[in-house]
Amino acid sequence: MLVAAALVQGTRRLEKSVGMVANGEDDAIHQVRVSCRRLRSDLKLFRRLLAGDWATELRSDLAALAQACGEARDLEVIAALVRESITSEDNEEHVDTILTALTAGLDRAAGRSADVVLGDATKDLIATLDAIAAAPDLKPKADKPCSEVLPQLLQSATEKFTQQADRLKPWSADDDWHEVRLLAKRVRYAADTSASVLGDEAKATAAHAATYQELLGQHQDHCAAADALTAMADDAAAQDDPELSFTLGRLTERHRAARKPLREQFLSLYHRP
Repeated sequence: MLVAAALVQGTRRLEKSVGMVANGEDDAIHQVRVSCRRLRSDLKLFRRLLAGDWATELRSDLAALAQACGEARDLEVIAALVRESITSEDNEEHVDTILTALTAGLDRAAGRSADVVLGDATKDLIATLDAIAAAPDLKPKADKPCSEVLPQLLQSATEKFTQQADRLKPWSADDDWHEVRLLAKRVRYAADTSASVLGDEAKATAAHAATYQELLGQHQDHCAAADALTAMADDAAAQDDPELSFTLGRLTERHRAARKPLREQFLSLYHRP
């Protein structure tokens, strides 16, 4: 049964990532976040086959765990992007101040994330997932052949992505681009899950979605960096440090400018005949 198999695989992936956090491994917090997202995506993919409210509750718990890991991951990405964007024209002392603040924030956020990931609520969530995966409560339509049901489920995810992607313009708001990124990710995960049954067609869909997700992920990273630096610039101005605020403003503009080529690249690829 594909639903049960997907839940078992997702639960093992989450359990492994939690173990990575316990062992202090690199990228562990990010892997917990990815595991939560993949499980939530599978639950959404199969939602028409699931009976009762258990899937909604699980998706909510998984979302809360992913959110607890979000700040640390975002700060990790932002700090790396800021380091890449620094030039010899930037004030070295200001750069050190900015990176020190970001690193300190990252350390605090990582500690908070680890506390949640290794807490009792996460252990209970994994135990619940194990129990449900052993015998998920399904609707009668789940008895239909996977080859009949899966194309409809995957098509639904793909249509939602294309509806939103068709509306994107070079001047669309950052939030609109972010929404399309999330939908591309959902298509990718859905296609990955379906590939064992649908074969090459689903694999091709997953590959295309992964390309879109990568481009839009880079776009979102620059948006997040610009927002974080803007907040830091506001704080510097409030503390009557206009020179630091100026450096932060320069860095912010670089990340805002980085959005344009990524938007152009996505639209060119998406609308390619």
